[in-house]
Amino acid sequence: MRIPPIYKQSGWQRFLVGFFLGGIISYFVYLFMYGTLYEEWVKEKVEMEGTIHDLERDIEVLKDNNEEMNELQQEGLIIDEITVNIETDESLELDKLIEHELKEAIKEEARHMIGRSVNGAVQSTPLLLGAIENKVYELDNFRYKVAVKQLIISEILYLTVTVETDT
Repeated sequence: MRIPPIYKQSGWQRFLVGFFLGGIISYFVYLFMYGTLYEEWVKEKVEMEGTIHDLERDIEVLKDNNEEMNELQQEGLIIDEITVNIETDESLELDKLIEHELKEAIKEEARHMIGRSVNGAVQSTPLLLGAIENKVYELDNFRYKVAVKQLIISEILYLTVTVETDT
């Protein structure tokens, strides 16, 4: 019994080509889906690490200033947290990762305000503004300058900054 040659039967050829192309297409779909999920996991991991880092720093600062805080709390309000909002021009598109790193760098500059009374923080506002605005933040080979647009001092220090590239 003789097996017919495959090159003469176009049905088998179409089946094998379809099978091969389907495998290639499904592989690329798999790579795309995996890459998208992996990118989401990386973003979530970076945000969680940033949150953990912030909380560990806050714990250190609060432990160091525990006695001072007790005295100041009897006198008035104390700054417990720093919140940074970033506003950018439409021409400057910041990646979420760079935006997160920039927020962390600005929080690090303002970290010394945690544990201070609101009255003391108001007196040192020019120092804080100068420290934040005069620093050039370098992230991923780009240099950014920030300008403080709004500063609200209460139990939470709210900073709204605008970002521009430094040439």
